[in-house]
Amino acid sequence: MTKKGKDIVNILSIDGGGVRGIIPCIFLNHLRKELDNIGNTTPFYNLFDIVSGTSTGSLISLMLVKPPKEYSDEDRLALLIDLYENKTKDIFPQAKCETLQNVKHLVRPKYSGRPLKKLLRQNFKDLTLRDSLTNLIIPSYDMISMRPYLFKQHMNNNYYPNFFLKDVGLSSSAAPTYFPPVNTKSLSDGHTYCFIDGGVSCNNPSLCAYTYAKKIFPSTKKFNILSLGTGEYERSYDCNKVKKWGILGWMNPLNKIPLLTAFMDSQMEGDSYILNSTDDVKEYRFEISLNGVSSEMDDSSSRNISFLKGKAAQLILLNRYQINQLVKALSTRLV
Repeated sequence: MTKKGKDIVNILSIDGGGVRGIIPCIFLNHLRKELDNIGNTTPFYNLFDIVSGTSTGSLISLMLVKPPKEYSDEDRLALLIDLYENKTKDIFPQAKCETLQNVKHLVRPKYSGRPLKKLLRQNFKDLTLRDSLTNLIIPSYDMISMRPYLFKQHMNNNYYPNFFLKDVGLSSSAAPTYFPPVNTKSLSDGHTYCFIDGGVSCNNPSLCAYTYAKKIFPSTKKFNILSLGTGEYERSYDCNKVKKWGILGWMNPLNKIPLLTAFMDSQMEGDSYILNSTDDVKEYRFEISLNGVSSEMDDSSSRNISFLKGKAAQLILLNRYQINQLVKALSTRLV
């Protein structure tokens, strides 16, 4: 059966979340082992018809679909886990004086972005979207047009603009106030963009991926979506304090940038509601509470990374039944 005629389409979607990206990596590593245990050795780039990720999720997604094909899922995930354990300290260096860093953060990006750029250049070299091993959709946001931008790879045609994978990852990860925007050009027509983190419009890219899948596979009757969170933190604000906020209050990084947080959280809740109301979608959503653990996207301390790894193990333990159902769904589709 041709790709357009698939009866079931599998989608992988990975949220943004900085260093918390280690949680979906550990989950995917466990899923790989569970699939192997029942004899399903199909690599993720063939198992999932569309892969999508925002911010840190985009880095994971790009690593899972980059050539060569001989590079196993286990190798890809081992490299990613090592990145979160050991390389994030370079990407998010801890300041000698945290108070001074926080003050500087009010007027300029907290980090230069150079170590991340170097890391992406080393891992993706001159690979482009069109080298990807499956269909791909990665959200970003263009400050020139002031519109969301979706990097797309369609395996059956070259309709969409082409970009270097290293630029795609950097563009989707340029979190406002943390990293500077990314000025980059399309390889197709030389058009210039000023990209920031896709999380400002699409931190959970599941709905974007589903919409794209409907376009690529118009006759498909069922879509399985594996949606991986990076940990959620329950926040609340005192209304009497909120009433007094001006621009600095709503955008204060010392207070988790409440306005941006509200935008991102409401987008995720809204998209999840839409997907769960759609008859042709079966969503497997895996998320874990971070209460008691740092929710900071840039807390790269060894202590916090260890805590996050523990949360990933807890996520797997608490969802054994749903994981078993997911493994069956990924192994029994009609093609």
